[in-house]
Order: sequence, then C-alpha cells, then structure tokens
Amino acid sequence: MGKKPQPTRKRKLLWWLLVLSPVLGIYAMLLAASMSDLPTIEDLENPRSDLATAVLFSDGTQLGQYYRENRIPVDYEEVSPYVVQALVATEDERFREHSGVDLRGTLRAAVYMGKKGGASTLTQQLAKMLFTDRSGNVVKRTFQKFQEWIISARLERMYTKDEIIAMYLNRFDWINQAVGIHSAARVYFNTTPDSLTVEQAAMLVGMCKNPALFNPLRRQDTTLHRRMVVMDQMRRNGFLTDTQYDSLKALPLGIRFQSVSHTEGPAPYFREVLRDRLQKLLASTDEEGNLRFPRPDGKPYDIYTDGLKVYTTIDRRMQSYAEWAVREHLSTELQPDFFKDIAKKKNRPFDFRVSQKEIDGILHTAMKRSARYRVMTGKVCPVCERPAAYIVKEKHEGALHFHCDGAKGGCDAWWPVVAEEEIPKVFDTPVPMRVFSWKGEIDTVMSPMDSIRWYKSYLQSGLLSMDPHTGFVRAWVGGIDYKHFQYDHVDQARRQVGSTFKPFVYATAIREGMDPCRELPNQKVCFDMPPGQPDWCPENSDAEYGGMVTVEYALANSLNTVTAWLMKQYGPQSVTVLARHMGVKSPLEPVPSLCLGVADLTLSEMTGAFSSFANKGVYIEPILFTRIEDKNGNAIFDMVPKTYEALDERTAYIMLKMMKGVVDGAWNPTTGKVVGTGLRLRTSWGNRQKYANIKFPTAGKTGTTQNNTDGWFIGITPDLVTGVWTGADDRSVRFSTTEKGQGANSALPIYGYYMNKVYADPSIEISTGDFERPEGDLGVEMDCRARAKGGGTDGKPNWGD
Repeated sequence: MGKKPQPTRKRKLLWWLLVLSPVLGIYAMLLAASMSDLPTIEDLENPRSDLATAVLFSDGTQLGQYYRENRIPVDYEEVSPYVVQALVATEDERFREHSGVDLRGTLRAAVYMGKKGGASTLTQQLAKMLFTDRSGNVVKRTFQKFQEWIISARLERMYTKDEIIAMYLNRFDWINQAVGIHSAARVYFNTTPDSLTVEQAAMLVGMCKNPALFNPLRRQDTTLHRRMVVMDQMRRNGFLTDTQYDSLKALPLGIRFQSVSHTEGPAPYFREVLRDRLQKLLASTDEEGNLRFPRPDGKPYDIYTDGLKVYTTIDRRMQSYAEWAVREHLSTELQPDFFKDIAKKKNRPFDFRVSQKEIDGILHTAMKRSARYRVMTGKVCPVCERPAAYIVKEKHEGALHFHCDGAKGGCDAWWPVVAEEEIPKVFDTPVPMRVFSWKGEIDTVMSPMDSIRWYKSYLQSGLLSMDPHTGFVRAWVGGIDYKHFQYDHVDQARRQVGSTFKPFVYATAIREGMDPCRELPNQKVCFDMPPGQPDWCPENSDAEYGGMVTVEYALANSLNTVTAWLMKQYGPQSVTVLARHMGVKSPLEPVPSLCLGVADLTLSEMTGAFSSFANKGVYIEPILFTRIEDKNGNAIFDMVPKTYEALDERTAYIMLKMMKGVVDGAWNPTTGKVVGTGLRLRTSWGNRQKYANIKFPTAGKTGTTQNNTDGWFIGITPDLVTGVWTGADDRSVRFSTTEKGQGANSALPIYGYYMNKVYADPSIEISTGDFERPEGDLGVEMDCRARAKGGGTDGKPNWGD
C-alpha cells in the first residue's frame, strides 16, 4: 500500500471555509443585528418617504404637484394586476412562498456566481430602498446584506405580501421625475396605475433592473428587448399564453411622455401663488407662538414631503378656455400689431417719449435681475436656479462649485467666476440661446442684452375669473408663458387701473342719492391745487365736450369730466372708504386724481371688488382652495370664506344696470345716440366676429391708462366675474395709438374669447339670465330715455366705439 495522500493547502482552506462559513455567517448576522443603524419598530411601521403634495382641480382631477420627489402613493388595489404579475414573474418568482429571504435563490447565486439570477427578493430590494445606502466598501456592503436580510424578515412579519408590493412600487424611481408607480404611469403613458396594460406594465417592470440602461426615452431598442424578457417571464409563470405573448411582443413601446416640471402644465402661475400661500398657512402660529396646523409630531407640514392633498377651486374646463383666450388674442392679433407698431421706433421696443438715459437704466436694472446675472454673481444655482439660501458655493481655480438640494433631485455644477466689472461685456457678447416666440422656442445667436430687449417687446396679460357668490376662483392666467415670464399679473403685479376705478366713484354717488338719469354738462371741472401748482382740470380722452349727458351715459362712455364732477361733490375720502370696503388692500391716496384710476392695484383686488356688485353688495375674498388633507385623508384645514356687506343691495343693482350700458350702450340725451366703450363685445363685423356676439346679459367696465400703458376689461355676469389686464412688463413699452392700446382692444377681446367658450360648453352650468332685481322700489327709474319721453331718438343703438 502506498502512502495516504496528504491534503493540499488549497483543500485544507476549502474545508476550513466550509466549517467556518456557518459560524462566520451566524456571527456576522448577530453583529449586523446589534448595529445601531438598523431601523426601529417605529421606523418599520412608518418608513420615511418623500411624498408629493397633490393639487387638485375642483372636480378632483390632478392639477399639479409640489415635490422633491414626484411621488404620490397608491394602494395595492389601485395597481393594475399586470404590473404585479410582471413584477413577481421577473424579480421574485417565489415571492408568495418565502419569508423575506429566498434561501434557494441565495444558494443558487453563490454556486453560479450570480450567472443564473441574483439572490435579492422583492422584500430585500424594498429594504435596501427604504433603509440602506449602497457603499463602495466591500466589508460594509457585506454587513449591509445581512442587515437587509434582518430588515426583510421584519418587514414580512409586519406587512402582508400585497402591502410589500405596494410599498415597493410606490418607492421605486423610474427616472425622468417618475418616482413611484403613480408618477411612472402618468409620465410614460399619461394614464393611471390601475389602467396600465400588459405591455406597459412589462416595460415599467423591465426598467426596474436598471432604469438608466432601459430608459425608453434614450434606448428604445434596448428597452423593447428588456420588455420582451419580462413578457417571456410572464409566459413562463403562466400569466400569459403563447398566443398573447406572440401578439404583445410585436407592439411598439407606445410612449406618451408627459414632461414633469413645475413650469409646465395648467395654471402654473396659480400653482406658484398657491405654493406661497400654503407654506405661509402651514407655518402660521397663534398669538402664543404655537403652530396653528401642526403635524402629529408637532412639526409643521412640508408640502414637498408630506403627501398632502389640496382641493382648489379652479375649474379644469374654464382654466383651459382662459389660457386659450389669452394665447389666441395675443399670438394671432395683438402681438403682431405691436411688432408692427414698434418696428418704426428708433429705440424699440421703448416709447419715443422715453429718453436714452432712462432706457439705459431700465436695461441695466433688467440685467441685474436676470437669472444669468444672478448665476454669475453666485446668487442662484445655474442648474435649478434656487436662491443662495439653498446652495453651498466653493470657489476653486476661477470657478464656483454649486451644491444644492433643489427640486430636481440635487445639483452639482461648476460655473466660471466673472468679475463684476466684466459682466456688462458678457451681456454684450452674442452667444447661442433659445428664446420665446409665439410660434415656439427659437434657437438663435444674440447677446444677452439683446435678449432682454427681445423679451421686453412681448405683451403680457392676466385673467382672473371667479364666482361672485362663493368667492371660488375658477380660472387664473398670470402671464403668457411661465417658463420664460414668471412674473404673475393677477396677484403679484400692481398696475394703474385707469377707468376701471370709476365704478367706485359712481357707486359712492349712487349710495348718496345720485340719480343715474340725472343730466350733467359735459364740460371740464377743475380742482384747486396747493399754492404754486396749477389747477387740475381733467380732460376727456376724445377731447370732445359740450351738451348734457346722463350719469349713466358718463359711466358707460368713461367721461372724465362727469367723473371729476362727482369726485368733487363727494370727495376722495368717501371714495377711498368704499373701495376699501369692497376689498381693495393696496395703498390708496385720497386725492382728486384717484377718480381717474391713478392707483396701482392688482387684478385680483379689482375682480374681487367688482364681484361685490354681482353678489348684492356682499364682498367675498377670492378663494383659491377649499380644503387641505394629510396623506391619510384627514382634514388639516377647511377654508372659511371672509365675507361682509360692502355696499347696499340697491346701490349694487343700480351699478350693474349702469355698467350694462358699457356693453349694451347708453343713451345720450344730446345726440340721441346709444354708445358704450364695450359695444364691440356685442358686434361681429370684421375681426370681432371671433370674440364678439355675446348675447347674454353682461355688465362691465373698460380701462385705459395714460399713454396706452395698461388695458383693462372687467366683465360681470350673474354668476361669473372676470377681470383681464393687458400690457408690457415695462411701462415704457406701449402702443403708439389708443386705437390699439385701449382696453377695449387689448383686454376686452380676451374676455370675449373666454366667455364664448364658457357659454358654448354644455357641461358648465352658468346663468344666461339677467341680474336679480332687489325686492321693493328702487326709488329711481332706470330707463333714462323713457323718462325723457323719447329724447329725440328712435332707440336704436349706434354700433360704434
């Protein structure tokens, strides 16, 4: 017999490993279990997850979101069964059988070195997403794997299999701002999780292996192949037949990508104003300094992470019509007219009355307010444009290094440092850029300073539409394009209101007993001014005087002479008090010129104030949202309207009848003509046929400020009040002629476009009747022509402006 073969060193090592592995595994498991960074029972019961706040239209459909991660959770029952089938078949075939860790899968992965599938179960993948961060350190990764096993076992004890799948789907990041199955369904297919088809579910599950690699927006062929693999797994597991598989694999991806951005989607200006109000409300405190609406843990709610639901008053249909109306009028009519108007100006787009020194100052100020300037000076991040309070800057070798946790998931960017004195040269140097136009963004080369001039040449508009009886805001358009013009012209911008202020003067007079049919001379009225100043004698815009006119006619045709006479009779102070009662909060100087609208007010203030006329004299503050709920559906806040009587019902009704003359025309006792500044809303010849022909009872008021800087129209119907403003952001940019710049041409057509759409939609319940007359005797006869016993007119309106 020969010698017994001696074990080699390699064999000895293998035997030692086989003996020690279980011991080392048990030791590692105990060590991992003892580590302090394992989640507690409370952590497992309430895993941290940043949930987007859902902003909803009045009908409950989604208007927008506030998020750091675009995530809205759904329950298992709200997910298509095809998603669940695809997920289990592809990621964890024995999901329903194991208790968090698949020992068979683990052994298979160890023996075949992962070539026949990995070892991680769905529960382990969820544990990794919820509680562990991937480390590049091999030793640490080993301990993390043991921790994931422990966490998985605990998750399986605390949650059902269906709940674990729902948690996984709600947590997974499908990239392109699609975090969670709800967002993924909307971003990639513009649908809801419960409506996902087999092929759509297979694509999304296929992305779970590596979203960056299987990105359908960049690698369609790769994604298609991966989808086929998932559907083959579904077939192997009995979820699809061979026939179904053969037909489904031939289908295209069918992507209907919906870009997710805070600057896109309906009502972006409204959403930004709402964001600010929500944050202030949720951070508000009582007199003792305690939060008014705290979370259960006593901290303030965070609209970016707490998964709130905000029920707004915005009507989805009306919002769409309002945005279309602004776009239709400005893009097809007003802006082309304005480009023609400024083409002949030397310093376009600025008015010829603006000096070069003033223009230089305007451009310099605009440069310092631009995003480019703020990035160059390190005040905002160049990627997400978040302000300095949210970023960390490090100066290194002639560049700034920005770090921030912005809404795009965090930024890490370098930007060259530019000395303050060199910045003007940079702004005068042409560079490639993309600029706004009504026909779509234009790729061009121009200097940043020229781009400032380019943007200043665009007219802006704001529209606010509200129910005067509830205060509910139904439509809100703050500008023409939020991506390029982020200044809101509904609640943020204060502009001179011009003749739209006159109803406050006339209402003061009516309340004090003035007869709307009283005839007054159309002649200049002068106000005594302080010593050293000439008397102020306001003139009519058409410079026509003479004859007698009724108070009603003076309002309908915006005569400055009669308005000034009324102001002189009743005084600026009483007019100011009434305006305050009707909801005007901006500064008002009780001076004579107030009667012609020299005050700078917001469109929101004016529309809310005019709503008092339609609501029988009762003011209701415009309401943007009615309710806030937490992620579990519990009410955090219910809106209580702020309402009070601003003026008596009789005065409100008489004012409505008088303002109907703006649109229908009012009778002139001297000429016998029936005219009003808003008559074009009724007429249909020429270009007007697109927005006119409104047949239903409408009161309103036009407004045009000096040099045609601002154009206004506020229209009132029995249950909808809509205010429109149009002008340029810079007051030195304006039409040369009143024909184009007046409110009847710049703002009124938008109202017409909007209301025609609203009236034509049978799903919108809106009154087509007249305003409700108060009970009892008004004390005056409203038919001025009848009172004058004919007045020499046949009663036929003169359809002019």
